[in-house]
Amino acid sequence: MKNKYFLLMLFCILIFSSCEKVIDVKLSTEPSRLVVDATLSWVKGTNGKSQSVFLSTTTSYYSQEIPKVSDAIVYINNSTNTKFEFLEETATKGKYTCANFSPVIGENYTLTIVYKGETYKAQEKLTSVSPIENVEQRSDLGINRDEYGIKVNFQDPIAQNNFYLVRFVTSTSAFPSFEVFHDQFFDGKKGFGLYGSDKLKKDDAIEIKLNGISERYFDYMKKLTATASGGGGGPFQPTPSSAIRGNVVNQSNESNFCLGYFSVSETDILTYTVK
Repeated sequence: MKNKYFLLMLFCILIFSSCEKVIDVKLSTEPSRLVVDATLSWVKGTNGKSQSVFLSTTTSYYSQEIPKVSDAIVYINNSTNTKFEFLEETATKGKYTCANFSPVIGENYTLTIVYKGETYKAQEKLTSVSPIENVEQRSDLGINRDEYGIKVNFQDPIAQNNFYLVRFVTSTSAFPSFEVFHDQFFDGKKGFGLYGSDKLKKDDAIEIKLNGISERYFDYMKKLTATASGGGGGPFQPTPSSAIRGNVVNQSNESNFCLGYFSVSETDILTYTVK
């Protein structure tokens, strides 16, 4: 009988001690890549001269910091070859700003980045957007019919192929919420964007940014949102790659591709307070 108790105690000790063992998972690492955040936005009612481009690099899975890129050359040319230089801010590493950018609806722009002896380029057209007309609020959403949500309405231009990105920012969420769509089913009619959250409450402010975007940027953002939501296509759909390539192409070494996107959009902004 004593031998049985001894064996039982020894078995328990081995089980619990093995649970405390630290497992060192060795992950394969790839060479760091340039990450470009060049989202230029011409807000309605402003001159749009102040614009910024953010540069960083990829890092290891366990890293706590995102490496910022300094000593890069960043500039944008329009169709008449006017050059707009973006200089790195002294106080904010990796942030390159321009104070004299000239936004023109329908104008084509070319972004150039020179980093570590390699040249990256991207092209995009500045896309217009209709103004936000009004916001409708619902207070009976969710399973318990007690969640808040909003519907952002705007007028879609007729006989045009339009693409939209709506960005919602609230103090109740650490990250913005994005919605991308096109006017396939509401051409020339009222378009809308939707946002809801079980964390919203009365008097919360929601910043709404409605952007007109290109079809290519629409496709890119659809892939990103699908990746962020785990694929969104059921248990047998392949998981999208985390290295989704944008429109910024390495002209010097194609295999050393970068991540990120260059977009130029007209934007309408409205802040709504939950009632």
